[in-house]
Parts: sequence; C-alpha cells; structure tokens
Amino acid sequence: MDKIALIDDFLQNRYSLKEYPALEHQFKVWSAQRPLEGKKILDGTPVFANTLIKYKNLLAAGADLTVGYCDSIPFDPAIIEFLQQIGIKTVYQSTQVDFYDVIADCNAAYRNLRPRCGFVELTRSGAYHFAGSKSPVINVDDSRIKAIETCLGTGESFLRAMKYLDYDVTGKKIVVMGCGKVGRGVVFYAGRAGAEVVAVDDPQLVKKCVNGTLISRFEREQVKAALHSAWCVVSCTGQADALADAEYIELVLNGTQIMVNMGVEDEWGKAVPPERVLNNKEPLNFILEEPTLLRYIDPTMALHNHAVLELVQTEYRPGIRRISAVAHDDYWRIVEQYGIIAGELHVAGL
Repeated sequence: MDKIALIDDFLQNRYSLKEYPALEHQFKVWSAQRPLEGKKILDGTPVFANTLIKYKNLLAAGADLTVGYCDSIPFDPAIIEFLQQIGIKTVYQSTQVDFYDVIADCNAAYRNLRPRCGFVELTRSGAYHFAGSKSPVINVDDSRIKAIETCLGTGESFLRAMKYLDYDVTGKKIVVMGCGKVGRGVVFYAGRAGAEVVAVDDPQLVKKCVNGTLISRFEREQVKAALHSAWCVVSCTGQADALADAEYIELVLNGTQIMVNMGVEDEWGKAVPPERVLNNKEPLNFILEEPTLLRYIDPTMALHNHAVLELVQTEYRPGIRRISAVAHDDYWRIVEQYGIIAGELHVAGL
C-alpha cells in the first residue's frame, strides 16, 4: 500500500466527510494536478491523528514531505511512530538551513531556518516572531477562516477538557482574560454550557462577546474583583507575559481559582509557577487525544496547505502577508455548504 492508502486505512471510520469538506475538496484537486511535485516541504503543524489528512493532501500534491516536531509544539508520539512506520520522513528539532522550499510553521518554531520560497505561519503569536523577516511569510492566522479554529475549535475543546478532568462549569464564574478569537470561543461555549462568564479586554478591540459580559481591562478594580470571585480564570491574550501584573498575580497565587491557559505563550510569566496552572501552563486542550476537533480545524489546515502552494507558485517579496482572498473565500464557501459546523458559524457570529 502507498502512504496515502496507509493513512486512509489508519483513519478508517474515524471521521465523516462532513467533518473535513475543505481538505477533501483540496485532496481531489491536488490528486489530479500534483502542483507540489518534488517540492521539499517541512510541515510543523501539531502532530495528531487529524493532522494526517493534511499530510495526505501534501503527498497527493507530489510534495517531498517531512513532518517536523519539537518540544515547543504539542505532538502525539504514537502518530510520530505511525508516520515513521509508513515511511514518511520525520525530524525532531530540525536545523536544516537552506534545505526546504517551504516551511509550514507553527508558533515560528523554525524561524531560524531559511526556506527557498518562504514560510507559512499558523498562529498569531508566531507571526510576532516573523516581524522583519527576510523571507516571505504568509500569516494564515490573519484570516476569517482561522477564527473557526481559534474561536469555535478552541472554545469547544476548553469545555471538553474541563469535562475530561471532571469539572462541571454549570453555574460557575469563569473569567476569561482576553476576548480575541480564542477568548470569544471560550466565552461562547462556557456560557452556552451554563457558566457565568466575564471577559476582560479592551472594549474598542472586541468584536463580539456572545454568552458573556465584557469588562474593560483598563478598569483595574473591576478586573481585580472579577479575579477574586472567579471559580476559574482562563488566559487567552496570546501574548507572553501579558498578565504579568503584580496585583493580579497576588490574587491568583493567594486564591483557589482554577487556572487554565488556552494559548501557546506563558501569559502569566515566571512569577506564577507551572504547577499553579492546569497542564503546567500548556494549553489545556492538549491533554485531549484530539485537542481540536477536525470539523473546526479542517479549513485552517486546508488554508495552511494552500499557502504552501502560493509560495511555490508566486515570488513574493520578504515580509508578512495574507493569503489570497479568492482561495480563502472558496474554502469558506465549501465549509458553509458542506460542513457539519455551518449552523455554529452563524450562531457564534462568525
């Protein structure tokens, strides 16, 4: 059996087509066209079972694929072992400069390498690291589609992880620090599950706070009161040390609040020890076998792949840019038309 068939066999009956319409569409097109024939691609996406469908598409496109994994990005060792068993190249902490044509990165883990055509970055926190890059960088996070993953996907996985740990959020007060894409999702799902949710952010920047109450991060006394009375505090700012405020830290260190991080950065800083936060400050959803359900991450992975193709086909100048609006909107329409989450997109205001 070839590698694609082996992946299909491994995933047999695990997912329905309605959970990954964008990737399935991409697979059909790329299988026929083979647009990445012979191109050396390093994919640094978090390695889990659902990521195998993303790899399958790159292989179908003819890519010379290497799957990268490292300590800073969560991965499932069992999936790494499976990839090695079926002959897909894997590399730990890659240091191969000037080797790859494109690096599909996550949190800028491979920013010190020099791909010939450029980088594709998956996260907002990673995009910060690429400021001033001498390579072209397509920032997939700067898109409406990424909000499906970071809002709905991360919000749903927060709730699923809390249930996995036997925490019932019903009637509990949850304070969400940050109401961007990730925070909005936590507010939406926790509120829908019956929690009393308060989000803290700059009101001028918050688009929506469905199922929660927003208070301004500039109203310090209100923020302190919310933190003091919280059953659970969830960090969702996406910026390292963003919550490293001495008064806020004193409140949580002396309190009994359950502390959760849903981003890749250490938002509380070194003054808050890892053991004070569930999962030792790592994103809570990564305790789950499937940290983000495929239905929510499907269009993001398709877009991440498509950006690889853009870099191969187009000679961009150095710097950060968005993906093609035409490609983005095509994948959005596919999800709306064929995806299992179409109804949720509307209810959540996406």
